[in-house]
Amino acid sequence: MRKIDSTVEQGETVVQVVIAVPIVLSMLLIAIQAMLFMHSAQIATLAASKGASVAANSQGNIVQALNTATITAAELGAQLIGSPTAKISNGFATVQVRVAVPNVAPFFPTSVLRQGEEPLESFVPEDER
Repeated sequence: MRKIDSTVEQGETVVQVVIAVPIVLSMLLIAIQAMLFMHSAQIATLAASKGASVAANSQGNIVQALNTATITAAELGAQLIGSPTAKISNGFATVQVRVAVPNVAPFFPTSVLRQGEEPLESFVPEDER
């Protein structure tokens, strides 16, 4: 006759799996959601920065800046929420872009807003420097 180990109860492994699997899957989904959020934030930052750079280089052409920001986000596969906004004030060109964040896990933001700001370029002839 074999002796049964008294430290392991029947069904203990099942209980451990029932507790551990949801925790591990939740951690995996949270990690994926964080990666998606960071990716969307990077796209929004790049689109806003490129839009502001175009506005600063083209003497404040807001239409070109908005087109550049929209095209950049579309090329990178992001979905814009609304259209980008641009303004020129105090010698700076500013572009704001809001990008949707794909949702895998609950309790995360559904969009990210980023702003790019560049000083307006001005041409100064050499004899006036």
